[in-house]
Amino acid sequence: MRRNNSRELLFFEEQKWSLKAIIAIDSIVLGPANASTKLYNYTDEDEAIADALDIAYFNSLRAALLRRSLGGGSIVLIGEQNVKNEMYFRALGVFLNRWNGNLYMTKAKGISYNDLNHVRKESGFILGLDESHNGLGKIYGSRARGMIWGLRAAAKEVFDNNSLKGLRIVVHGIGDLGSELVKELIAEGADITICDRIYDRIKVIQDKVRDIKIVRPEDVYKTKCDMFLSCASEKIMNASDIKELQCKVLTGSTNQILQSPEDSKLLSDRSILYLPGYIINGGDIIQLTNEISGYGKEKVESELPDIYYNTLDLINEAKKNAKTICSVAVEKSEEYVRNVSAIKMLK
Repeated sequence: MRRNNSRELLFFEEQKWSLKAIIAIDSIVLGPANASTKLYNYTDEDEAIADALDIAYFNSLRAALLRRSLGGGSIVLIGEQNVKNEMYFRALGVFLNRWNGNLYMTKAKGISYNDLNHVRKESGFILGLDESHNGLGKIYGSRARGMIWGLRAAAKEVFDNNSLKGLRIVVHGIGDLGSELVKELIAEGADITICDRIYDRIKVIQDKVRDIKIVRPEDVYKTKCDMFLSCASEKIMNASDIKELQCKVLTGSTNQILQSPEDSKLLSDRSILYLPGYIINGGDIIQLTNEISGYGKEKVESELPDIYYNTLDLINEAKKNAKTICSVAVEKSEEYVRNVSAIKMLK
């Protein structure tokens, strides 16, 4: 908590329904906390706590970078998929109500839209619902389309052309978000190679795009490409993996691609532009803030290009001040939160 300067860490348990939840609140200075909710069978509670704190921190960081009125939070549910049922999620909804609108639940790994519907029976503090339930559509769609704008900024910097057409792009990890991103990249005319450890995910895309290129997980880092997009697990890449990379740009949806932040120097030494995921994956933040304010999809789409200009600004400021893009991003987000906090003290 001290490392991330997190605000609160809470534990919530309902034994009758096997509900064990860890709630991390990083900040509510900018607005109510966007609590990405994840169900996962963690090794132990320490691992779950660390994950909850990290998710909450990056939700704060992503919102501050885009100057959006959302705080950062997370809800981590411990267990296998078989613990889920209607009462499990209704109990979670009762807990959400205690926050009186300062904490909103959003969908993440292991949570379905049907699960959200169960929570809605007790609580209205849910964001990111699909259109059939009066939401603005699946948040992974907005996140993927926002990433396209971030990738255009990277292409502008490295290739002096903000078009993705013809660029060789590897997508590593094609789950909910990765598969949405592949669809968007196909529409952009990129030359795509995909990789995932779960063959069923590959087959879904293969059935739609017969000639799509596939690479095995053990060979993925050695694949020659213009951009390598990590959409798999957090902290997946170590120093040995970096040495194998054959790309000009490393980014993706993963907030923390590198196991050690210090390894970003290895990428710089090899003239690889590194954009951590939190810089370009904020399309969902744009959607959620518009959903809270009652705006529609058109406004969301009109604001997604903010990611393009924000990414270019971070790249240029990092070059100008001889800093890493990561350090500039953190400094700017922290400065924005401090300034908003000072304004609110005037009230």
